[in-house]
Amino acid sequence: MKDDKKEHNNKYEKLASFLEDPQDLTNMNEASSDDEVRKLLFMWNECQPAATDSSEVWEKTLQRIRQAQAQEAESRRRHLSLAWRWVAAASVVLCVGLGSLWFSKTEVTMDERSRMEQMLLAQVDTGEVKEVTLVVSDRKKVELANNAKVAYNASGQVSVNSVKLKEPSVQKEEASAQTSSEEAMEYNQLIVPKGRRSMIVLADNSKMWINSGSKVIYPRAFKGDRREIFVEGEVYLKVSRDESKPFIVNTSAFDVEVLGTSFNVSAYKGDAHASVVLVEGAVDVKDAADKHVLMQPNERVQLDEAGELKKETVNALDYIHWVDGVWILNGKPLKEVLAYLSEYYGQKIVCDPSIADEAFYGKLFLNEELKKVLESIWQTLPEDLGASREAIYVQVN
Repeated sequence: MKDDKKEHNNKYEKLASFLEDPQDLTNMNEASSDDEVRKLLFMWNECQPAATDSSEVWEKTLQRIRQAQAQEAESRRRHLSLAWRWVAAASVVLCVGLGSLWFSKTEVTMDERSRMEQMLLAQVDTGEVKEVTLVVSDRKKVELANNAKVAYNASGQVSVNSVKLKEPSVQKEEASAQTSSEEAMEYNQLIVPKGRRSMIVLADNSKMWINSGSKVIYPRAFKGDRREIFVEGEVYLKVSRDESKPFIVNTSAFDVEVLGTSFNVSAYKGDAHASVVLVEGAVDVKDAADKHVLMQPNERVQLDEAGELKKETVNALDYIHWVDGVWILNGKPLKEVLAYLSEYYGQKIVCDPSIADEAFYGKLFLNEELKKVLESIWQTLPEDLGASREAIYVQVN
């Protein structure tokens, strides 16, 4: 028993000696066959951890850090991608919605204009109409006296010289009570032949004077966010101001947009020199190439030979004499006066070349028939020129 304890103590002494100096244990192993010593020496010499390269450890550490950062970034990217997908989807929906709204608005606007143009083409030529004619529907045309006043109230009811015009279509509208603003607008047309004039009070209380040889298409009542009419010929307008609803005059040559102002538009069919004259306010003229010209009072914009808009300063009152039916002349050559009257009345007037450049002074009343207007001219000519009416006469076709 004592021997076993002594042997056990010897082992611990050897272990202590080994810890103090492993070299002693190695020397001891060379002269000893003790199994415990050999095992201990083997574990020390052979089972130590392999030497570690610090740079390799650092590189592996950085690699793990990069992997962790990449995983975190990927997680964030997925979340952001999902968020942006929602934003993009919402944007697409919004853009589609706005695009649809714009397209719808543009489509409606173009549709309304095309309807007016089609209506214009569908009606008889101005030259075939002898009296002012109001077209209230495709089925009903009403002849009016010269200088008749056509007026509309806010609901579209029409009256002529303060007398309500009876129409089945209007009565049907009133019987059906409220009409939606989304419904298509009903258009009327006023045809003014040569030598005649007329006047319209639109549903928004804007006033329009229509010169001879002109056509105007307009809605009974304005709906939506625009007030649009179509003109072929010459008109003078005093537009009621409405900031929320711009007023657009469409012609074959250009479009004129205003909020509230007074101006004259001359755009006859086939006229290569259509023009706009501004009396007061401000207007924006847009040509077929989408070029805009802003105007100030006493300015005139006219299409030139190249079809471009050119602006000049004028006396606007010189261009609206026809509105009151009175033309005051102070020295205009007779040939120019007769050329205007020929166009206004739609009849060819012949003038002897010997008096073509004679300056004319006086006042002509365009409300009267051509014969009476020429009578006024004959009376104002010098005696030696006016002795014979053969010098100025209307040519019979």
